[in-house]
Amino acid sequence: MARRRLSEAIRWQIIGMHATGASFKAIGRQLGYHYTVISRLVRKHRQIGAVKDRPQSGRPRVTSEREDRALLRIIRREPFSTSTVLKRAWLPNRHLSTRTVRNRLKAAGMAARRVIKRPRLTDDHKRRRLAWCLARQRWNLRTWRRIHWSDESRFLLHVTDGRLRVWRHRNTAYTPRNIRQTVPFGGGSVMVWGCISHDCKLDLVTIRSNLTGDQYMRHVLEPVVVTHFDNHPLATRPVYMDDNARPHRSRAVVDYLQNNAVTTLPWPAMSPDLNPLEHVWDILGRRIQALQPPVQTLRELEAALHREWLQVTREQIRRLTGGMRRRVDAVIRARGGFTRY
Repeated sequence: MARRRLSEAIRWQIIGMHATGASFKAIGRQLGYHYTVISRLVRKHRQIGAVKDRPQSGRPRVTSEREDRALLRIIRREPFSTSTVLKRAWLPNRHLSTRTVRNRLKAAGMAARRVIKRPRLTDDHKRRRLAWCLARQRWNLRTWRRIHWSDESRFLLHVTDGRLRVWRHRNTAYTPRNIRQTVPFGGGSVMVWGCISHDCKLDLVTIRSNLTGDQYMRHVLEPVVVTHFDNHPLATRPVYMDDNARPHRSRAVVDYLQNNAVTTLPWPAMSPDLNPLEHVWDILGRRIQALQPPVQTLRELEAALHREWLQVTREQIRRLTGGMRRRVDAVIRARGGFTRY
């Protein structure tokens, strides 16, 4: 059984009681401690004039500061390495534990954190992203609010988060309540198309199969986009944004948009961080996951997506579209590289 630790107030109380003439055993009986504990405390107070614990050397370090700096150089080169790999690369001829590696990294202010995933950017991607943002750096809200942002997104019926953890005792990994059950391919998925602008939100469209240029025209452009754009005078007609997916750039789609006087916004590849609609998909995904009871079928998932899409408010959308200048500035500061968006 672990020994009870004396608080500083109790220690000073013991010193005071001893100063009034109480014996070690009398103090121990009254406070519930062995008399040897009382005697050691009084002896320490006589020697150093204090009751706090003396500094302890602890276990000697097995690595030097120079070796610790070598570990930090390795982690800067290979930030995704595990502690086992780092141990072998750091001091291969020394008997060290992975705990020592983690302790050295923790002392340097480092910790294993969630990895941020972004599309792979080549030098050409960065140049095109930077050029796109520089050309629109001085756009004001009046210009940005004309842009209609569109995108498709696929939602799984059963989402499996690889970062999920469970609180359990040792040797209980296979207890049924500690197991997260999964199904192949997430149990199926629903693909939807959406479009937002600073002033409006178009109807959500369910994509029933793999999207092609012909389906894009028949199910999205003709019934939703062109119909909405025709309600605007030609002088104040909006600008349509879609990404560089193959169905969006087919010759038939390009001709159809031109024939219907729909102006499109050129788009740099690998730039989801510049599309505010991506954050709306994130809002929908978190709301779907929070539903109680959770959706059980693809039909329920589709209905829930359409219902939650209607619940996205104009204020939420305007907070996203109104921040386009910040997004553009972030890409410029990163010279076309990754941003926090």
